[in-house]
Amino acid sequence: MNFKRCYIEISKSNFRDNLKGLRNILPEKTNIIGIVKADYYGHGAWQLAQIMKEEGVKDFAVASLSEAIELRNAGLEDAILILGYTSQDQWLLAREYNCVLSIVDYSHAVRINEFCKENRIQLKVEVKVDTGMNRIGVNPELSREQIKTIYNSPYLIVNGTYSHLCRSDSFEESDRQFTYRQKETFDRFLNRVKSLGLNTGRVHLSASAGILNYPEFVYDFVRPGFMLLGFDVGLVEKKYERKPVMSWKSQVEMVKTVGANQGISYGHIYISDKERKIASISVGYGDGYPRRLSNQGYVLINGQKASIVGRICMDQMMVDVTDIKAVKAEDEVVLIGKSGDLEISINELASLSDTIVDEIVCNLNARVDKYFID
Repeated sequence: MNFKRCYIEISKSNFRDNLKGLRNILPEKTNIIGIVKADYYGHGAWQLAQIMKEEGVKDFAVASLSEAIELRNAGLEDAILILGYTSQDQWLLAREYNCVLSIVDYSHAVRINEFCKENRIQLKVEVKVDTGMNRIGVNPELSREQIKTIYNSPYLIVNGTYSHLCRSDSFEESDRQFTYRQKETFDRFLNRVKSLGLNTGRVHLSASAGILNYPEFVYDFVRPGFMLLGFDVGLVEKKYERKPVMSWKSQVEMVKTVGANQGISYGHIYISDKERKIASISVGYGDGYPRRLSNQGYVLINGQKASIVGRICMDQMMVDVTDIKAVKAEDEVVLIGKSGDLEISINELASLSDTIVDEIVCNLNARVDKYFID
């Protein structure tokens, strides 16, 4: 049942097409790690992982152990890499759920190694290398002995080595030069490991922006996230036609006429200049709609723009429908997507909100119903 109050529609066919398009631009031997963290950016991790599996993807990654366990409990049996930090109280549980841990610095590796030795177990790990983002990762200048401690340990099953590009979503020359330096640093670390006769495991560097802007960065795997959802973060090359996967919709609750000089919503930051027709909409910041769009944003109703008036509330917001004919309760309201010949893209909504697309989709509240179509 579609309750209509506030919901998103996820196009399975568009997602599948985006994934097939990626396959077409990747080198034949390069595989995909599906990045499905944060409920795959609010789009449905389990459901979209199933489509990826149908298209041959066998490896996935999440941010935390709890996300991995949720997918395991839903039935995902494929490999799962935890990209974030895991503490000692999680290591046995990670082993139980057959997850791969990320080593976030050398001391983390030492602690995991000692824990495994004490408990006479092995743990699967991947070594994250900090090549310039200064977030997490081992120092690429580890000593030979430190490298051996990790890669030659009988207790650590090194599944892979990876890093992350932090300025790959820009065409500025300084950003491009820095990105190439990151790759050089990463390659130098890999070569140092190999020179000791040790195995790096699988190697991956590029996420969505890197895949699109630096196709020459070829390793064993890539980590697509937002690109498969049909939106962009930063500036990227248009390598193929990607389709938006999400539409966000709500409904009209009521329509009323207010006279001139009437305040709307909290604080009356909007005052009507003349008689206006105002519709109340079933969405607010409690659903994840950006409150900063109070008195600034717009929605689509019956193929026309309706400006947001007054402060956005937790559960409702008001829009001006004076120039839209026959608006009534339960009419569809488009927050992201198409209505008639008009469209509000997720990138436009993020730009109006002075934020990035990731924040918009990750802020969608659990009460926003999710429907998978076509």
